[in-house]
Amino acid sequence: MFPTNIKPPYDESAERSVLGTMLADPENIPTVLEYLSEEDFYIEEHKLLFSVIVKLWQEHGSAWDEVVLRDYIRRQGYEEKLPFDWILSIYEEAAPLNTLETACRIVKEKAGLRAILELSVNLIRDIKEIQDFNTVMEIAQSKIFEISEKTTVTHYHHIKDIAREVINMIDKFRKTERLVTGLSTGFTELDMMTTGFHPSELIVLAARPGMGKTSFMLNLVHHIALTEGKAVGVFSLEMSKEQLVLRMLSSMAEISLQKLRSGYITEEEKEKLLSSALELSKAEIYIDDSPSLTTTELRVKARKLKKEKGVEFVTVDYLQMLRSPVRKASRQEEVAEISRNLKALAKELSIPVLALAQLSRQVEHRSDKRPQLADLRESGQIEQDADLIVFLHRPEYYKKNPSPEEKGIAEIIVAKQRQGPTGIVKVAFIKDYAKFASLTTPLSSAEEEIFEEEISEEDYELDF
Repeated sequence: MFPTNIKPPYDESAERSVLGTMLADPENIPTVLEYLSEEDFYIEEHKLLFSVIVKLWQEHGSAWDEVVLRDYIRRQGYEEKLPFDWILSIYEEAAPLNTLETACRIVKEKAGLRAILELSVNLIRDIKEIQDFNTVMEIAQSKIFEISEKTTVTHYHHIKDIAREVINMIDKFRKTERLVTGLSTGFTELDMMTTGFHPSELIVLAARPGMGKTSFMLNLVHHIALTEGKAVGVFSLEMSKEQLVLRMLSSMAEISLQKLRSGYITEEEKEKLLSSALELSKAEIYIDDSPSLTTTELRVKARKLKKEKGVEFVTVDYLQMLRSPVRKASRQEEVAEISRNLKALAKELSIPVLALAQLSRQVEHRSDKRPQLADLRESGQIEQDADLIVFLHRPEYYKKNPSPEEKGIAEIIVAKQRQGPTGIVKVAFIKDYAKFASLTTPLSSAEEEIFEEEISEEDYELDF
């Protein structure tokens, strides 16, 4: 496993101290198990003794002693591997209770160092055999995260401490006197239903192609960055950075996307465009348009953005274009792994993460085209991991002759929300600008001109 010229890191004294404490007072075994498992010990006899102690604890709880231990070792045929005189010497090295956690951490850290050493050896072999930078990099990053997760100790918290924190959080919300306690979306009705996007949440925005997922995402980015003044990270695996900014400028300047792409704009429109570009330049928006990202690469990049730029919101366009760092047996397993990693990223950075997702074609085969949770493409794990699932639906998209109340209207369907209600919010969709707008706030003059014959007053309502 390790090169003969390298001595693997371990601390025999710390391993013996931990085992001694487990033997001397079985009541301490649960504390040790919070930190350590059998593979964290380096010396083979220590591994075996640890497994024996845990087995006895599982069978007898704390109600066992030296006699029970000796009998178990005899019945299992471990006398030669675990001489009882040697076990008695371990008893004598029990760590004092105030240093037990320190001894456990030492054993855990040494195990982590050995794992990194083993990874280094394996990487040398992989470099010789694979000789592909991206593949080796994916393997290395994946294994480093795996080692990090294994060496991270999760502590329990008494519910009274958690309750105190929750009361303080609610009191803080109360003092702000704001309905929106998370990041505002810019859509009043949606904010009323969700109270905004909150730290550690994975938000999934899903729709069929052509519904405007990317445009809606850019609307959110624009509002959170410019109106809320927050730094935002955008990972676009589908569109280039130029295409994204073109869409944002079209929406802000209220100039047809087609006109911008053709270059046929008036001097007045050019002035509006330059003014919008100047305003957009002030926003803390960071775009990464790498076309093929693994979840490991995404996590590394997002952590860097959080550390260096203080981003408070991250978007990924879109989920199914991400790759798992480790090849899976099926596409369903790969998407499930991607979904879990996105949720882990939101928790790790303690910020909301918005992931766009495609819906399956079965939507097209129903008479009612409104999306359902079962339409989430390729994995039910997405539904399980997401804290908030939002669908976009434009009824007029599927109709040759949409009714007046359907023209220019999009539905934001909150299909799942862990901490609140579900329902439907109607918003305006201005196709020329690829822009969504709340129906409860005044539209701009250009928007009013487009909608004056399409939207009547009775359409401005919530549909729950």
